[in-house]
Amino acid sequence: MTSDLDSLIDFYQWEITRIQAQIDENLELHFYDEIEFDVVALRGLKNELDAILTLQDSKYPKIKRVKDQIEYYKTKIEEKGKLSYFNQAYEIRIREKESELEALLKAKNKPISFETQYVDDALYKLYSNEIFTFNLYLNDNKQVYLSLSMVGTNEIRITVYLENKGDYSWYRKHSLIKELKFFDLEGGGMYLTRKIPNSNTLLEIKELLSRIVIAIKNGGHVKNEIYLELIESK
Repeated sequence: MTSDLDSLIDFYQWEITRIQAQIDENLELHFYDEIEFDVVALRGLKNELDAILTLQDSKYPKIKRVKDQIEYYKTKIEEKGKLSYFNQAYEIRIREKESELEALLKAKNKPISFETQYVDDALYKLYSNEIFTFNLYLNDNKQVYLSLSMVGTNEIRITVYLENKGDYSWYRKHSLIKELKFFDLEGGGMYLTRKIPNSNTLLEIKELLSRIVIAIKNGGHVKNEIYLELIESK
C-alpha cells in the first residue's frame, strides 16, 4: 500500500516534471518573464522534494552528493577528450565514488518513523474529542515539537515550538513552509489553523504535518525518531 509520504513524493516529482516542461515550452516561445517565476518555483519544489526524500531515507543527501560527483568527473572526461592527461585520475575517482555509492545503497535505511498508525489514531481521537491535545516531539530534549488541539468544533490548531526563538522568523519567511502563513504566538511559538468539516479532512492534516516535519528536519532539528504524547484533559 502506498504511504502518505510516497504520495507526496509522487506529487512533487509530477509537479517538477510539469514545470520543467513548461519552462522548455516558454523558452521556445521566448516568454522569458514567465520563465523567471517558473525557475524559482522549480528550485523550491526540488528543495522540498530533497527534504522529503531525506525524511524517507536519512542517507539520501550523501547518495545525491556522491552521484553528483560521479557525473562531474564523467563530464570532465567528455570535456577534455579521451587522451587527456587528467583522465586516469578522473577514472580513479569515478571508481572510488562508485564503490562509495554501492556501500551507501547497501547500508540499512534509517527513515524518520513518522508514517505510523499512531498519528492517524491521535488525529481521530483529537477530532472526536477523546483527547484534549497531542504533541509530536522532534528531538530528544523535547524542545522542538508540534502541538495539535481543536479550536471550537471543526477547526484544528497546529502550533510549532522551536528551541531557538530566533528561528521563527526564518521559518516564516524563508523555509519550505513559508507559504503556509504561520502566525506568531505570544510568549513563543508560531501557529496556523485549518478547518475540518469532516473526518475525511484528517488525511490533509496529516499531509500538512508531514510538510512541517520535513521543513523542520531540513533546518537540522529532527532526529530519526519522533515521540508522540497524548493529553486527555486540560
